[in-house]
Amino acid sequence: MQETGNNQSQTYNLSIRLHADGFSFYSYNPTRTEPVAIEDYIYHEEESVAETLKKAIAQSAIVRKRNNPVVYGLVTGLSMQVPLECFRKEEAHALYRLTYAQEKTGKTYYNILPHLEIAQIFTVDHEVERILNQHFPGIRFYHSHTMILEKLWLLAQQDKRQLYAYFDEKEVFVFGYRAQQLCYANTFPADVADNAVYFILSVWKDLKMDVRQEECILLGNGNIKDDTAQLLARYLQNVRNTNAADIYRRSTLARNQQLPFDLLALWVHVI
Repeated sequence: MQETGNNQSQTYNLSIRLHADGFSFYSYNPTRTEPVAIEDYIYHEEESVAETLKKAIAQSAIVRKRNNPVVYGLVTGLSMQVPLECFRKEEAHALYRLTYAQEKTGKTYYNILPHLEIAQIFTVDHEVERILNQHFPGIRFYHSHTMILEKLWLLAQQDKRQLYAYFDEKEVFVFGYRAQQLCYANTFPADVADNAVYFILSVWKDLKMDVRQEECILLGNGNIKDDTAQLLARYLQNVRNTNAADIYRRSTLARNQQLPFDLLALWVHVI
C-alpha cells in the first residue's frame, strides 16, 4: 500500500478480533490511500492456540507498524447481560460460571453499557489473555455484543418495535428493545437458514410482536443471513436485510465488506 503524508504523524491502531476458528489483526490509518490493513490467522490441530498467537504476533506487519500504545481486543462467543442494579464485579466470574457451567473456563471480563444500564459479562481464554497482556499491556477487551447492542440502541425507533438478528460464525444473536431498554437478548445456532428462522420466529412469538406492523432487521454477513431474509418474508411483512453501509451511512469504512459489523462499531464509537 502506498503511503501518503508525513509518516511521523500517522497513527497505526491495532485491533485484534478473536473468533471461534482463529483471530484477525486489523489496523486503521486514515492518512493512507488504503486505510485498512487486515491479517487473518486460523488455528490448526497440530499447533496450540498459544503457539499460533505467538507466531502471528512475531511475524505480523500490522503489529510491527503499530505506534499507538492502546490495543483493542474484540471477543466473540458466549456472553451474558446483567442489569446494573444487580451487578457486582466481584461476583461476575461466579455468575458466568453458573450460567455456562459446561463451558471451558477463561479470564472473566465485563463491559458497562450505560445507556442500557446493563453489564456484559464474557471470558477470554486464559492462554490467549496471558499472551495478549504480555505483548500488549493494558489491552482493552470488548465483547462483540457490547458494540452491537450500544449502536442499535441509538437507532431503535421508539414508536415501532423492532427485533434484530445479527449473524456471525454460524450463530445468530437475537435482541430487541422496549421503552429504550433491552427487553431480550440471546444467541442461537444458525448453521442453516431454517434454524435461524425457527429461533427468530419463536422469539417474535414470545414477545407478542405484530407480523404486519413491526419489523425484523437482519445484520451481519453471509449467505445464511440472505437466505433467512427470504424465508422470513413468508411469515413477516416487514423484514429488512441490512448491511453495514445501511447503518453507518456517513462512514466510508462501512463500504469495506471485509470489516465485521462489530469491529466497525468499535472503530466508530470507541477508538
